[in-house]
Amino acid sequence: MEFGETCRRLRTAQGLSQIEVAERLSAMGTPATNKSISKWEQGASQPSIPQFLNICRIYGVRDPYSVFVENRGEFNALGWQRIAEYMEFLRKDSRFIEPIVQQSGQPATLKFMPAPQPARTIKLYDIPASAGTGVFIDVADYEEIEVDDCVPICTDFALRISGNSMEPTFENGQIVYVRKQESLEVGEVGIFVLNGEVFCKELGRGRLISRNSKYKPIILSEYDELYIFGKVVE
Repeated sequence: MEFGETCRRLRTAQGLSQIEVAERLSAMGTPATNKSISKWEQGASQPSIPQFLNICRIYGVRDPYSVFVENRGEFNALGWQRIAEYMEFLRKDSRFIEPIVQQSGQPATLKFMPAPQPARTIKLYDIPASAGTGVFIDVADYEEIEVDDCVPICTDFALRISGNSMEPTFENGQIVYVRKQESLEVGEVGIFVLNGEVFCKELGRGRLISRNSKYKPIILSEYDELYIFGKVVE
């Protein structure tokens, strides 16, 4: 049985949805989305080693080798190297190791590794040139990403910029970090929804300004519908 199909079978046996598994993984410090779970079960991708260990915990798998390795002959050298890596990580977690029996016949006391501290995660959204209704913040099309201390603590979510209108400050495809707020000072960069389209721009007086000189400012009129989703933390 393939890895993805095994994951799907174990999940359904536990009566869990892909969303529930993703929530548990995130709570255990190894963030994942329901889309990630779906890709694993389809065989399109595989979890990281920490994610795999927590999947085993969620599904109650104590012997991953016997559960996930059914046919030894189907793996090449690289495959066996990956299996060896998984097993090495499993050996470091006493939850997956049988208790050592002392000569008296009583199980030895195991020293459990301290539970890892939950990683800091934020939601990452894609920001297209036009976002239709402009309510992308409320939809489920996002991924949880792990961030370090370099990302300001005030960050509420992140966006991946599409387009070059804010170059050289922000490049196409760059991730920017945003603090939720409904107002900005002139000169600050924010995420705006103007008449249903999403923009990352600098706020000017009666206009939205691009930092790329090739783009003209967007002049605002009294008939425009403008919403501010937050300030880009530079």
